[in-house]
Amino acid sequence: MAFILLYQLLGNEIMAVIENSSAAENDEWEYYYDYLDPVIVDESKLKYNKYLIVIIFWIILAAFVGFLFLSLTLMCRSGNLPRSHRS
Repeated sequence: MAFILLYQLLGNEIMAVIENSSAAENDEWEYYYDYLDPVIVDESKLKYNKYLIVIIFWIILAAFVGFLFLSLTLMCRSGNLPRSHRS
């Protein structure tokens, strides 16, 4: 008897959840596809990012030269060392 009563209580709660979720599905949505105008940027007011591409280029170039120097140095040091001949 207690099991049937518990099943009926849970069944009523589940039905309430199903009814609430079906009520939420009936909401109407309106979609607007308006065009947004881009923000106008004045170049004279830019202070820090005006020459950013040039700065990045020089940093990458310096890093490449440093990597090249390091790799060539390690390649030269890893070669066979000359051995002295014992007589």
